[in-house]
Amino acid sequence: MPILRTKLGLLFCVIAVTGIFLAVTGVGGSPALELWNNETRTSLPLWLMIWLGFLALTFLSSVIFAWNHVPARWVLASFVGSHVATIAIENTEGMVLRAGLVSLLHVVFWTPGLIALLSDQSDIRFNSAYGIWASILLFVYAVAFTFDIRDGIVWLLFMVGV
Repeated sequence: MPILRTKLGLLFCVIAVTGIFLAVTGVGGSPALELWNNETRTSLPLWLMIWLGFLALTFLSSVIFAWNHVPARWVLASFVGSHVATIAIENTEGMVLRAGLVSLLHVVFWTPGLIALLSDQSDIRFNSAYGIWASILLFVYAVAFTFDIRDGIVWLLFMVGV
């Protein structure tokens, strides 16, 4: 079943358009140009730290399902890949790690995991642990991508001087 013909696929298209709209119009502001370092991360509001912890736990839980479900392998690999890339950039001389760049890395690296989940929805049912996890993860993707798409675009526009 082609992804765009599914309700979830259409939902994520709407989320992408929303993120682009927010970036272009500047509605709601954006922390995309703020430095993303230890000082920034430790001074985040409590609610955001809780959200980031929940997000990380949800992604890392994919290891439980990776043996039997290919999408879980993609999710795990994409999450680890985004963090490896972030650490590499953070340790590269002359690179300034900003929140928008981290957001862009999320979109680039996490998309294969999302596509894998959307392509194989047959196992996503609420009567199994995998289905519950996948449903929660799709919610996490939806929330995260709404802001990551916005902030990634804001950072890209800043980098090209727009």
